[in-house]
Amino acid sequence: MKKQREFNLRELRGLAIVARGGMVRRLNQDTYLVRSSDVERFYRVSWNGKGWICECEDYKRRGKPCKHVYAVLFFNRLPSILMSNLYPTEVRCEYCGSTNVIRKGFDHNKGYSSQRYLCKDCGRKFTDRFESRGLKGDPLAVTAAVDLYFKGLSTRQIADHLKRIYGLEVSYPTVYRWVIRYIDLLKRLEEGLELKPGSVWHIDETEIKVKGETVYLWNVIDEETRLLLACAVTYGRSAQDAEIAIKEAIKNAKTKPQTIVTDGSPSYGKAIRNLFKQNEVQHVSKVKFTDKQNNNLVERVHETIKGRLKNARNLNSPETAALLAEGLRLYYNLIRTHTTIEKTPAEKATNYNLRFHS
Repeated sequence: MKKQREFNLRELRGLAIVARGGMVRRLNQDTYLVRSSDVERFYRVSWNGKGWICECEDYKRRGKPCKHVYAVLFFNRLPSILMSNLYPTEVRCEYCGSTNVIRKGFDHNKGYSSQRYLCKDCGRKFTDRFESRGLKGDPLAVTAAVDLYFKGLSTRQIADHLKRIYGLEVSYPTVYRWVIRYIDLLKRLEEGLELKPGSVWHIDETEIKVKGETVYLWNVIDEETRLLLACAVTYGRSAQDAEIAIKEAIKNAKTKPQTIVTDGSPSYGKAIRNLFKQNEVQHVSKVKFTDKQNNNLVERVHETIKGRLKNARNLNSPETAALLAEGLRLYYNLIRTHTTIEKTPAEKATNYNLRFHS
């Protein structure tokens, strides 16, 4: 039985060119110079509107990707290759979930390249361009931009970073549109996961400023999995406002807690009595920093979320604050590796290794 090759010969030669280092020179988004493997000369590889073409004799003779074109494709995929080695996971068919898949070449796209796969169980093809389905632009650039945004950079700083490091001309409004769209994609991803949070939830509220006006950020975190179940922004800190945060947490968790840990604010006690039956939920209140069961978990989350909201220049209303807070919640759960549990909270709550990380 003939053994299935992972790569064809030209792909391997293209990979070898990239592996040598200093062999690929990017002129702009449409043009690269690729040094020949014999280091004699550079060949121009350019985008013609439909695919990558090369001026070498092999491409002229065959009209198909040569080693220089594959070098450009691998060069564009380097960040993705590095991330997949840092966070190795099995490739699964996006249609049937099977891991019985093989590589079937590349999708030739401008600005990025996607690995194409064939599922040997269901016979369908798919690519690894899963991160930004529904988004225009380089999937890696979109993911990197959103990651930098949630780590505290402004949209202008991110646009400048993409231009200087990757040579990508992206406007700062485009970066912000990517963030908004990505939040929606992360929300849909979360809704599709079978999250299993623990039974003890911690709740606390803190003040934030929006255009000089004081509003309140409510965070609800699960003690066992570290899932951030809710980030609600309200104008007040009454029992009705506390109910908003608890209801949001229940909706995202798809379950109810057995214990809720809070500080001494009377709003929590009233909200819990309004939302739950008598003795349905144990309310641990007036906890101190030194108590065995304290609210330190949610206090640390406050510092993270507040710090990012404070630096957001386009935070012009409680509604935009709420949107960014929700994005930070999803980023915290799905993308950011938690240092204590050494995985994302979503992975902890599902016992499943998700396909992407920052």
